[in-house]
Amino acid sequence: MPVVQIKIDNKEFNLECGDGEEDLLRKAEKQLNLKLQEHRELLTLPEAQKYLMMALIIVGENIDNNEKEKEIDLIFNEIDEELSKLENKLIEGSNKNA
Repeated sequence: MPVVQIKIDNKEFNLECGDGEEDLLRKAEKQLNLKLQEHRELLTLPEAQKYLMMALIIVGENIDNNEKEKEIDLIFNEIDEELSKLENKLIEGSNKNA
């Protein structure tokens, strides 16, 4: 298993990961450091509390994104149903004219 060295909040960690997961860890490293920069108030917290708060923020954002995605899926399904109805009306109209 590869070992990847990442740096979060200027602290280095050596993490084992599965083959091919190195890029994912690097992306996660960047995201976590960006979150820390966005929420600078976390920098003064004790380490455990800082990481807990970061996790809660990220999970909260993930929940919001999932809910938005579900809403978008519902809207697309409604549009698809309306398009199917219109398509059926066009087919019926062309059959009457034939």
